[in-house]
Amino acid sequence: NPLPLKGEGMLVGIIDTGVNTDHPSFQDLGGDGYDHSNPLGAGTYLGDCANGSNQCNDKLIGVYSWPIITDLFGATRTHNGEDYQGHGSHTASTTAGNVVMNVPYKGAQPGTGVNDGIDAPFSFDQVSGVAPHANIISYQVCYQGDGVVAPSGCPGEALLAGIEQAVADGVDVINFSIGGGEDLPWSDAYELTFLAAREAGGSVAASAGNSGRSASGGEAMKSSD
Repeated sequence: NPLPLKGEGMLVGIIDTGVNTDHPSFQDLGGDGYDHSNPLGAGTYLGDCANGSNQCNDKLIGVYSWPIITDLFGATRTHNGEDYQGHGSHTASTTAGNVVMNVPYKGAQPGTGVNDGIDAPFSFDQVSGVAPHANIISYQVCYQGDGVVAPSGCPGEALLAGIEQAVADGVDVINFSIGGGEDLPWSDAYELTFLAAREAGGSVAASAGNSGRSASGGEAMKSSD
């Protein structure tokens, strides 16, 4: 990829279900040979990683979780910001995942419509996020369940805590790929928190949701503009 800049020096905050910290998309050394630098200084990490967790590195410099989410993990899951659902890792890698080489295509077999999750007959030469050389902080604010066996969705207190922490951490970009109906921005706590993020110098990229038009004037993008 000939682009001269690929996110160097940028710090991205991902507000979602957490992150798969051992995935190649979030390792210190990218598949293109790019060796990340920690803007906080070598060995200085945030959130769960500040308490001795080995989840972080020079690429993924912080992983936050809150008890309202982790208290539901039970005895079979570590009570930290690891992503047991997958959506947060998906959005984090799309936003700022490393260059990863020779990635096999998984899912529906071309021409068959069969979504069996096995490797298809071909691989991508490389994949990456939009800004593969950026640093990442993950904020786990959403439940890990399917809404049937275990709770799903994102509790308000966790959402607000995550956004406020991202502002305090000084991220350059907040990625908020969480849909839902649009509310009047001047009376919505999340919209006002995004406004605070914008006023602090950050940029907010937010999902427009999957609900279609609504009585509040359509499914407008949740942003701080």
